[in-house]
This record gives sequence, structure tokens and C-alpha cells, in this order.
Amino acid sequence: MPLDPLRLIAALLRRWWMMGVAGAVLALLAGALGYKKFTASYKATAQLIRQESSATFRASELGEPFKPRQMTVQTLVSLVKSPVVMQRVAEEAQLSSRAIIGNMTVTPERNTDLITVTYVSGRSAGAAVRVLNIFGNTVVKLIKEMQTQEAVEMNRLLKRQLSKTEEDLRAANQEELEFSKQAGLINADKEMDAYLRTLGDLDLRFSTMKIEYETIDLQMAALERELTTHSPVQEKLQVARERLSDLRQEYTELNPIIQEQQALLAELEKRAQESATNPIAPPRQGEGGLSTGYYSELLTLRTHKQVVAAQIEKMKATRTEVDEKLRGLPEKAMQLVRIKARQQSLEGSRSLLASRQREAQLYEENSPGYYRYFDANVEDVEVSGRSKKVILLAVVGGILGVMGTLLGICVVELLDDRIKTAADLKRVTKLPLLARLPDLESLDAVAQSHWAFRTWLALQSKLVATPNGNVICGFVTSARREGASTWMELLAAAAGQRHPSVLVVTNRAPRNGRVIPIEQALSRPDEAGPVIGQTVWLLLPPAWEWTAAHRQQWQEVIGRWNQATGVVVLLEIAGTDQPDTLMWAETVPQLLWLARGNQTRGRDVRERLVILQNARCPLAGALLNQEAKLFPWS
Repeated sequence: MPLDPLRLIAALLRRWWMMGVAGAVLALLAGALGYKKFTASYKATAQLIRQESSATFRASELGEPFKPRQMTVQTLVSLVKSPVVMQRVAEEAQLSSRAIIGNMTVTPERNTDLITVTYVSGRSAGAAVRVLNIFGNTVVKLIKEMQTQEAVEMNRLLKRQLSKTEEDLRAANQEELEFSKQAGLINADKEMDAYLRTLGDLDLRFSTMKIEYETIDLQMAALERELTTHSPVQEKLQVARERLSDLRQEYTELNPIIQEQQALLAELEKRAQESATNPIAPPRQGEGGLSTGYYSELLTLRTHKQVVAAQIEKMKATRTEVDEKLRGLPEKAMQLVRIKARQQSLEGSRSLLASRQREAQLYEENSPGYYRYFDANVEDVEVSGRSKKVILLAVVGGILGVMGTLLGICVVELLDDRIKTAADLKRVTKLPLLARLPDLESLDAVAQSHWAFRTWLALQSKLVATPNGNVICGFVTSARREGASTWMELLAAAAGQRHPSVLVVTNRAPRNGRVIPIEQALSRPDEAGPVIGQTVWLLLPPAWEWTAAHRQQWQEVIGRWNQATGVVVLLEIAGTDQPDTLMWAETVPQLLWLARGNQTRGRDVRERLVILQNARCPLAGALLNQEAKLFPWS
């Protein structure tokens, strides 16, 4: 594995108090911040309901009565969220539009004509009810204004049509009177009366459909004006201008936020100029707002207009058939029939227009509106305290403190390059772990001797001996004070129990045994040779260097010692970064890497191992000196 997971677990268990302290501190800070920031909130709720008023002002039984276009729930939701409504409410409530938009929620009730409006205030229950009622009454008032404006335009149109129809009717009456005097005709026969009634009915229906056709044109024109005013680009432009106004109260003109908002405003103004040439374009995908509802109503009116136009064309064809039948009548009777038919048609049109004009006038004088608002009451306001929010924020702060400290401990432990466990040593060296030295202070002399004997047996099975049973092994460390002398002293005593002669080359004098300086051993090898039943220590001076002459002498001495049987030679090799010492290590048949727990750096070990591998020094395994205690009870 790239790391020892036990190290992370042990680090967390050793520093559990840090996580507790950090969690408690952040919980207190978050709780104090929440207590200062959060206040009690007051939630007021009211409802809008759609009301039908088309049959209230019916003034005639002929044709369809006048009624303003219906406003769907989706259209109303888009309207109440528009900047125009919010600006009116903000001016009357003396609040910013951003504060109202952020705390106002408009939710249509599913499968009903109800719309629930909710406003949350941090001041008081009365303030929440006041703003909500202002909002509801403003919406109803705006809807009535829209309905009244539509009725005003329809009334104006119907008055013009009624005046023209009355003029045509007066002209038709005068024409009938003059024609009757000239032709001497008073009554037409029954066939003419039948044709007259048929033609009159057709003309009346034709006039009714024509009025309806023109009414649809008027409604479409009104919707097109609304689309021009409430296009998505215009709504975004209004919001961007309000956003820029709010930002200028907080930042200067050189602030990047102001400059970014100005760039956005310029882009929206450019789009508004481009869209002015085609304001009736369908909304883009993903765009919402009031324009979507208006465009949907406009498509419905266009479809209805096509249906009415088709019906008008069909009535024209029927009227042509009746005219062809009337052509067979006498010319004067035919002419009188035509005059009377036109007169009857004009009278029906005048009656229909007068009734529709009266209905439109009634809507103009007393518009009922599309929706009705039910005022909110202070008794129904929901009050929520800040204790839950403060507790929740404190809990979140505590969790973040614990998680942050946990992450910090893991990061520090992962960045710690020291070799602490056997898994670390095997991971860094990529060598098999042959033995590890426990804490000697916890072992008495007998236990130390038993550990050394068992360890030497394990090492002997891994080390390669010469044909006559000699074992030559070097102990390599990355730095001094890694514990190599302690290992060699214990292993030398254990090797002496199984082998006749033991030679140890080290830089520290032992507690017992025969000690000979290395210079004497190299110059007089016969005097420093192996002694049966005795461990001989060859002591290296502090400033010793393995020069070429020393290495040559060492090869000669080793050659003599190898002639004996059952000799064990243990070598301490420190400072392999020095060329002389490295070339001396190359002559050793096998090496063991020794590292001290919680002290040796992994990068130092890697550097030394690369040098030894490049020098083709044979490494048999790794040894761990004083493995660090990960857990206090281990």
C-alpha cells in the first residue's frame, strides 16, 4: 500500500482531544455568529382565488357576450413576480424590492384556482401582515386596471362601429322609402319574405361573426402590446438596472462587480434594441415569466381567429346561394328584397353592437377583476424562533471543526516522511523485513539474550554462507545513531553461541570482549584473527576512511579469515554516501539495511538505497530498530 493505514488511525486516536477542542471552539463560534445574525421570523400567509365574471354583465341573448380575456394561474404567477408589481409594493411598503422578492413566495395550489402567497419578515407579525396585504391588494388593483383598460379599448371600438352602423341603417331606411315611392311596391309575396328572412338571418350572423373577428383582432393587439412591454429581455433589463442601483450603494464605480454588472446591462440593452424589431417572437427555450403566458394566449387567439374566418367564408358561400335564388324574382321586387334584407341586417347589427357596447361600458365602470384577495390576519402568522437555527449552525460548526481537524491530522501524518512501522520500512525499501528490535528497557538481560538468539536463527536462515560455513554480513544505515552497534552487540553474543569465532567491525567499543583497533588488524592480521570461543571487536576510529590501501589490506585479511571454519563477520557500514565507504561496501557479500523507528527519513533511505543499487551491492533484507508505538496500549 502507498501508506500504512494504522498510522492514520493511531494519529487520530492520539490526537482525539484536538478534534474535540476544535469542534467545541467552532461550535461556540458558529453558535455566537448564529445568535447575532439570526432573529425570530414571522410568516404571514394569504390566498388569491380566480373569479368568473363573464355572465354578470350580459345585455343581450344574441351571440356571445363581451368578456375580457381570462388570465390563467400561470400568467398571474408570472405577473405578480414581475418588477412592476414589486416596485409598486416596495414604494408603498417603504422597503427595497430585493428584500420583498427574497422573502415573498407565490405557490399555485394544484388542481385548484387558488394561489397561496407567503411573506416572511424579521421585524414583527404586524409588519409581515402589512407587507403581504399591500402585495395582495396591489396585485388585485393592477389586474383590475388591466381589465378596465381592455374594456375601455373595446368600448371605444364598439362605439365607432355602432355609429357607422346607425348611419348605414338611416341610409337604408331612406333608400327603402324612396324605392317604394318610385316602384309603387308595398309588400312582397311570401317567397320573398322567406328569402328575406333567410338572407336577414345570414346577414345578422355574418355581422356577429365579423364583430367577433374584429374583437379578436383587438385582443391580439392588446396582447402584442403587453408582449412588447413585458418581454423577457425587458424584465431582465429592469432587474439588471435595479441590481446595478443596489450595487452602487455598496461599491464604487471601479469595483469589478460594478463593471461586470454594467457590461451585463449593456448587453441586455443591446438585446432589447434588437428585439424591438420583432417583439412578438416566441420566447426562447428556458425563458419564463409573464411573456410566456401572454404568448400562449396570443397563439390561442390566432387559432380562434382562423376558425372564425373559416365560418365567415362559409356564410358568404351560403349567402351567395340565397342571392342566386332571389335573382329569379322580378327586378323591382328583387331590389326591394335586397334593401329590406340590408335594413334588417343593419338593425340586427345595431342591436348587437349596442348590447356589447353596454356590456363593455359596464366593465369599464365597475371592473370585477380576475382574482379576489383574502386579507391576512395577525392571528394566523407563524412565528419561528432562532434557537433551532442557532443550534443547527452550532452543530454544523462543530462537525466542520472535527472534520477539518481530522483532515489536518491526516495530512500532517501523510506528510510525515519518518519511518515508524514495519509497513513503512517495507514500503520504502521494498525489501523483506527480517527482524525488528523491541524496546530494550522493557526487557531484562535474559529476555534480550533470548530475543537475540531467536533473531540470529531467523537471520542465519536468510543469509548466504561460504562453503566452509563462514558468514559475512554488513549492517547499513542512512545516518549515525541508528542503533547498529546495539544490534551487532546482541547478535554477536547470539552468534557466539552457535559459531566458534565471531568478528565485529564497529565504531563503538563494546561493554565486554576483546577490542582491537582496525589499523592493527589490517597491519598484523595474525594478531587480530578469529579466536575460538571469543568475540573479537575491531574498532573503527571516528575519522576513519576506507582508502584504496585500506580496502586492499581488508581483502587480504578477509581472505585469511575465510580459510578458517565457522567464522561470523559482522560489519557496521555507515556513510555510504562517501565513495570510499561505498566501494568498501561493494566487497561485502551481503548487506542488511537497518533503520530506526520514528527517526529515519524515508527520502534519506531512498537516496542511500539508490546508491547501493547502482553500486550493485547485494541487499538481503531490512531490520527495524525500536519500532514506534502507534497505540499507547500496544
